[in-house]
Amino acid sequence: MKTTPKSYPLYPNLGYWFLLIILLVFGGFYHTYFSVFFEPKATIIHVHFGLMAVWVIMLIVQPFLIKYKKKVLHRRVGKASYVLLPLLLISAFLMAKHGYFVYMDTIAKEAVKGIPKYTQEELLHLSAKYQALSMFYMFWLGLFYTLAIINRKSTYVHARYMLAAALTVLGPTVDRIWFMVVGISVFPLGIPVETLAYALIIIILIYLLWLDYKAGRNTKTLEICLVIYFISQGLYYIVQDMVWWEQFITFIMGAEPR
Repeated sequence: MKTTPKSYPLYPNLGYWFLLIILLVFGGFYHTYFSVFFEPKATIIHVHFGLMAVWVIMLIVQPFLIKYKKKVLHRRVGKASYVLLPLLLISAFLMAKHGYFVYMDTIAKEAVKGIPKYTQEELLHLSAKYQALSMFYMFWLGLFYTLAIINRKSTYVHARYMLAAALTVLGPTVDRIWFMVVGISVFPLGIPVETLAYALIIIILIYLLWLDYKAGRNTKTLEICLVIYFISQGLYYIVQDMVWWEQFITFIMGAEPR
């Protein structure tokens, strides 16, 4: 395997591609956020969206700063993420907790109407299963961002881990577009809608890995990202129905155990 990277540490047009995130965010959150912006909603929703918006702006700006050799400003913006990312992950967890109890309340209200009726055990199980997707995306964002910061002195490695962290934006946006805009929650053969975003992440990583390999760059970092995503995506489908997962979610959400 070739190990000498070219002089440019990432991909020169990455910033332009990241501009597409704006369209994905607008499309994914139009029905649930933008179109009902002035309607009453939990404060954490606005806080989380604001932090996520800053994160997306940062993702778009940073590649351009590198492209146009604004390294000092790039480092300053990067250091601001030391505060932003922890706050973003905290807000993401609080959003997940808010969604957890909203989901439980919704199911409970449907049960009162008789459509359908769930036991307390079934309610906890369904609510824990509902949280798997957001928990996995939080894990990926936190993990790849941490790896990027640990390797911040190696621009080549840092950039690729940060790219892997940026790909977590695909889940919340692409999934919502299919569900809210297109009206599809399950694809043919019972394939969950979130599988598409998972597949896009894998395809993008494979493509970028191929570009690096073809250019004679070290592919180890992207290989690690690909393996982590691939294995943990598989685990996502497995852990949802496991007892320990339900117990874990019930515990961290502060819900009443069985």
